[in-house]
Amino acid sequence: MAKFFPMFSGSGGNSSYIGDSDGGVVVDIGVSYKRFKTALTSADIPLEAIKAVLITHEHTDHVKGLKVFLKNNPVPVIASRETVYALEFAGIMTYETPRIYLEGEDYELDGIRLTRFATSHDCVGSSGYVIELSGGTKVAVCTDLGVMTDCIKEKLCGCDLVMLESNHDPVMLRLGPYPAELKLRIASDKGHLPNAVCAETIAHLYEKGTCRFVLAHISKENNTPEKAASAARAALMDKGAKEGRDYILYIAEPEGSKIIPL
Repeated sequence: MAKFFPMFSGSGGNSSYIGDSDGGVVVDIGVSYKRFKTALTSADIPLEAIKAVLITHEHTDHVKGLKVFLKNNPVPVIASRETVYALEFAGIMTYETPRIYLEGEDYELDGIRLTRFATSHDCVGSSGYVIELSGGTKVAVCTDLGVMTDCIKEKLCGCDLVMLESNHDPVMLRLGPYPAELKLRIASDKGHLPNAVCAETIAHLYEKGTCRFVLAHISKENNTPEKAASAARAALMDKGAKEGRDYILYIAEPEGSKIIPL
């Protein structure tokens, strides 16, 4: 049975598996290879099931374990050309590493269709992905973006499940412990999505047919899961949607999230 497993989420590391025990893809490996393997084992997912690793961008909390993973599992890395170049420059990938540049067109790998879309973050080539499994189920992973665009919304529409960043509460961010420069970065168009924008997007996607949502990359310092979920529920309530009847809302924990059947 196909599953979506948000293994890790947040500034401490990010990684998700989409597929079944026979084959699937991983989006990001932002924790140590040891922790990554342990998480897979807990979900009965063998390393051999991973057909490719999709990378959203080169920040450490998304690629920390990638170098060691690739030494032991020579599968293709899929990303924008700019992200691949950044990973090579950092010594995480070598020129011999198999890679697939995902730019304007979709790519099919072992019956899994992959679509990339550009996101606005403080690095070049930042990406989100839509993964369509062989049975037709579509899952989107969209985190680390400072602004939601109509183009991104269009890519997310029609997905069965969407993981979307609900990073911060603006008041908590403003009053929190971060230095002023970092606060400005997070709140900028190349930073992270606040709860309200995430909630507004979820309500829009619900009207377009999506009924399962995963709130991700929730800041420990500038947000709470309760605040993120409350904003999403309020926006969905405005659309007349009732939780458990019309939609399901999940929280991606920093580690050890529940496996979501697809």
